[in-house]
Amino acid sequence: MLDGEGTMRVRNAAIFGVWPVLIGLCQLVFAEEPPIKGLPGWHVQEGKAECWKIDHGIIFSAPGGGFLTLDKQFGDFHLMLEYRMKAGGNSGVGVHYPPGGHPSTAGIEIQILDDDAPEHRNIKPTQFNGSIYKHVAPLRRAAKPLGEWNKMEITCKDPLLIVKLNGAEIQRVNLDDYPNTEGNGIPLSKLPRKGCIGLQSHGEAVEFRNVHIKAL
Repeated sequence: MLDGEGTMRVRNAAIFGVWPVLIGLCQLVFAEEPPIKGLPGWHVQEGKAECWKIDHGIIFSAPGGGFLTLDKQFGDFHLMLEYRMKAGGNSGVGVHYPPGGHPSTAGIEIQILDDDAPEHRNIKPTQFNGSIYKHVAPLRRAAKPLGEWNKMEITCKDPLLIVKLNGAEIQRVNLDDYPNTEGNGIPLSKLPRKGCIGLQSHGEAVEFRNVHIKAL
């Protein structure tokens, strides 16, 4: 649904159903995968569509769901969403990855993680919750306790990437300032500035709600 400022609001199954009205306003890129029940306008990469469900405005998945990916691609945008997770949670928000490409290698992934879980005790700062995964550690820890809803905002305005978590700025990165990266990955400065946006299902289930996105 578009408001007076051109914001697309995604809150529940009924609102997901308004995607077709956008056809006259912008060109949608539809995936070959069959639509997900209750989630038109989305498809799944690297996972099973049946793992993803929506109930009373909450998007949730079983492990193995891969990335729930918007059919429409974005360049500059502002994204707002809420997430919550259980102990051991491991998820993320993929940004600017190409169709069929892995978000954290062919694009950017903003990490969502239970940093304090025993299984995550040996991770690097560039893998902490709120990190630009394997590129940039978060400026601070701002996540709420497990089981509570967290509000995340991601703004991409070439070449600036800003991430806020619960009102605290945890990333402010000029992508052009990162010509190198860990291992053999692609540096941030050379990654695409337009592509897909998606929500990850990886291991312990993570829930999402109140997803809003606006092209800039």
